[in-house]
Amino acid sequence: MESGPGANQKKGSLGKLLIIIVVAAVLLGAGVFLGIMLGKRDSGEEKGTEETLSDETQEEDTSEAVPESQSGVMDTPLLENAYPEINELIGRYYQAAAVGDIETINSLRDFSEQTELLQIQEKSKYLEGYEDINCYTKQGPEEDSFVVYVTYYAKFSEVEQRVCGLNTYVVCRNESGYYIHDCTGDEAMREYRTSVTKQDDVVDLFNRVQVEYNETVTGNEELAAFLTELSDNLKTAVGDALVDAQMETPAESVDEQPEAGESAASPSSVRSIDVVNIRKSDSETADIVGKAQIGDEFALLEDKANGWSKIRYNDQEAYIKSEFLEAVAEEAPEAQDEQTSEENSDEGAGTTAPAEPVSNEGTTVPNSGVYRLTESVNVRRSASEAADRVGVGFPGDEVEILMKQADGWTKVKFNGETGYIKTEVLR
Repeated sequence: MESGPGANQKKGSLGKLLIIIVVAAVLLGAGVFLGIMLGKRDSGEEKGTEETLSDETQEEDTSEAVPESQSGVMDTPLLENAYPEINELIGRYYQAAAVGDIETINSLRDFSEQTELLQIQEKSKYLEGYEDINCYTKQGPEEDSFVVYVTYYAKFSEVEQRVCGLNTYVVCRNESGYYIHDCTGDEAMREYRTSVTKQDDVVDLFNRVQVEYNETVTGNEELAAFLTELSDNLKTAVGDALVDAQMETPAESVDEQPEAGESAASPSSVRSIDVVNIRKSDSETADIVGKAQIGDEFALLEDKANGWSKIRYNDQEAYIKSEFLEAVAEEAPEAQDEQTSEENSDEGAGTTAPAEPVSNEGTTVPNSGVYRLTESVNVRRSASEAADRVGVGFPGDEVEILMKQADGWTKVKFNGETGYIKTEVLR
């Protein structure tokens, strides 16, 4: 064993080293302890640092904040059947639609257009019911508001094969519970719904349903024929019902008519709010000529009573279901240059300001020229009330007067076809 000054020096060095190790261990333990405590208190507040939270902590923190995209639209997952109350609301709505229970439908929505209600009522005559209804939700811009994508299967009484479908709704909540919100007059909610529908998981959902629908219809000739006939029958029935309702309603006074230069017809431009097929005719079985992306704008040629809109697409007439379109505000006439106005006039795109007042009150039907309808009328294929209808003209629609006949009928050109309207209805 060593002794002397050298041994004592080694002992002193060893003692200092032990003290340093002990102090370092104490400081390290304190640092770990403080780190854990700060992590529990501030987890999720600091991003971009080298430290990461555990999976368990991340799951706990997801409910504390809702991520938003740069546009301010909430970027939340598409949840399937996550809200039982919303499922119950949608289930009641589709159950009522299947039997044409308009009273219940109106109680579940804050507004429904007459045309839409007539379509629901007429379609119910062919339905056995809706099956396998699922609700996919995205968070809305307000508390207790949601954009809801509903997938379903429609079972018709005349065909065995079910048909899949998808509809979009906005659901909100008031003191009475959840209800379906109509966005016609709610521009902010429409824009939000449009933005949410652009998100990848929603587009994927639309594509899945579209692919299944196409495979079902193209693989079943009986079903395709039935759907085409159904579309035509709904168009006729809804058109007749609208005409009957118009006949029962007292004529509007001159003060209620649009002012000169205003359009009583549909807006001149529409914008797609979903990814949707563009078809050759107004039928879900018609050939697809293109696909509209969200935000695409088209010139609106006609807003049809059967739920379809005739548009200008690639310099041709085409059709999109009206529920997937929204009106685009028109610019003031003085903001349009002469060239644009001439192009719209030549191609029939848009609704230009009429040269004469819309109201025909107190005037006679001209022998020729363009005449704007002031009430809903049937346009017949021949001068007889028993003749087939060419179509239904609505207030604001234009017809070209070809000839006033002595038998009380006026020969007209309507939507590119020759037809006849009772002259007394035109006065």
